[in-house]
Amino acid sequence: MRNVGITIGGVTFLIFMIKMGIDPDGKARYIKLARNTIIASILITLSLTLLEIPKTYFGSQIGVADEGTSDITFSKIEDKDCQNREVVSINGKRYVVTDSNKKIAALTDNESLHEAFGVYSTGKVVENVSYLRPFSDCQDFWKGYYAKIEYYRDSEGFIFPATYTYSEYMWYKESRRWF
Repeated sequence: MRNVGITIGGVTFLIFMIKMGIDPDGKARYIKLARNTIIASILITLSLTLLEIPKTYFGSQIGVADEGTSDITFSKIEDKDCQNREVVSINGKRYVVTDSNKKIAALTDNESLHEAFGVYSTGKVVENVSYLRPFSDCQDFWKGYYAKIEYYRDSEGFIFPATYTYSEYMWYKESRRWF
């Protein structure tokens, strides 16, 4: 389509140049029409190039502005982010697994779980945990370094909010085993 637009613009431009040589009295008019043809060709090329960006970004040639039916663009999104990290969907929102094989702990049953260090490494401990952070916060310059941890995922694949206490984690994990 882009090549057809450029070809038509080029042919029209040549016709205006020939007419300008034949009819010198309409030279100003033909120069104006030739300039508009060049501008239209540039706009056609840019707009069709911009339409190609989503098609090639999602990995396959799909319809964005074509007539007729085509694949849905967002069904082609893979479960990886820009750094090839795993992406998990929870309640319709996407989260990136930023850290793996971490240890989280709390001193008491009613204290929130957080990264284990020092005294916390001997309390209520959950090992081999992955951190899940919001997808949009993990795609900028810092790659999620400052993004808030929203969820944890344990070694058995159980995903739980970062606000859970150790007792909540144990209760929900045990109740999940019965289903």
